[in-house]
Amino acid sequence: MQLIFGIGALWGTSLTNPSAGPDQFAILQENSIDFTFELKELYSQLQFPVDIARGKGKITGKAKMARVFGALYADMFFGENDTTGQTVVSEDGVVTLTTTTTTVTFATSFVADLGVYYNATGRMRFNYVTGAPAAAGQYTTGVNGVYTFFSADIGQQVAISYVFTAPGGNTITINNHFMGFTPAFQATFYQNQKTLNSTGQLTLRLNACVSSHLTFPSKLDDYGIPDFDYMAFSAGNNIIGTLSTTE
Repeated sequence: MQLIFGIGALWGTSLTNPSAGPDQFAILQENSIDFTFELKELYSQLQFPVDIARGKGKITGKAKMARVFGALYADMFFGENDTTGQTVVSEDGVVTLTTTTTTVTFATSFVADLGVYYNATGRMRFNYVTGAPAAAGQYTTGVNGVYTFFSADIGQQVAISYVFTAPGGNTITINNHFMGFTPAFQATFYQNQKTLNSTGQLTLRLNACVSSHLTFPSKLDDYGIPDFDYMAFSAGNNIIGTLSTTE
């Protein structure tokens, strides 16, 4: 007797970029693969059908994994190459203004401003201006990460948020491809779990899959669990894949 217990494991191997190698959907939380068919019913004058045949079929999958893995998104979903280097946000870096200018910590790799607030009760926002600040509560910034304020704000604590680049990590450039561009991958799912009454393995390999849905959810006081939806199809040889079981 073979039973199924536990989450198992899932891998995807890019068909669009074979040199990328396999990527595991790590810290897998859920994975379902559904085979469905349309049923066509033939009726006579009687109440129940005299024959039933399968029509169009569909194989859909949904994976939920906790690990954020840039290479998997690049290979499986976007069909892009990931590059070394990371775009990072510095949120609410607190600075006490001693002069009308202050330079952020990562000024040498500064990319974009994300706003300034007074670091005090009420968190009043500063107004960005394109010229020199002419009143309290105004600021401007250049591409070099230097922020300029009005003289009346000297002595205030301010919270600055901005974008900068950092070494390490991965970056995926999301391009606007022509319609029809569809990254494909091969999926391998297996479960291998010994229980009191059962040992064995179930392995399902789908030769060609495409994904239509990827989410990056966030919740208060909980882990973000991205959803990854996919469908399988024939890879040109009329073979969808293989299903192997111990029993």
